[in-house]
Amino acid sequence: MGSYFKVIILVIILLFLITFGVKNNHPAQLNYYFNMPVIDIPVYGLAYLCIVIGIFVGMVVGISRRFSLRRTVKTLNRENKELAKRLAEEKEIKEG
Repeated sequence: MGSYFKVIILVIILLFLITFGVKNNHPAQLNYYFNMPVIDIPVYGLAYLCIVIGIFVGMVVGISRRFSLRRTVKTLNRENKELAKRLAEEKEIKEG
């Protein structure tokens, strides 16, 4: 049931993107710094480019955050093992 729902949502999004591209195919001039040549790009291309760049930036931020969390987990696991070992030693001393 869940996979059908995802497919339906994906089809709706794709239809939206396709119709957006068909309706907005007028050229737009893209000017940038440093006297770069003017680029003529369709409006939908500019919108899609912005979406792709946003997704890429979000992925980079997410990946860096994941690596940071992975380091934190390793540190906490190491600390947990040391504390468990110390607790076992203290129990052994009290019992012995």
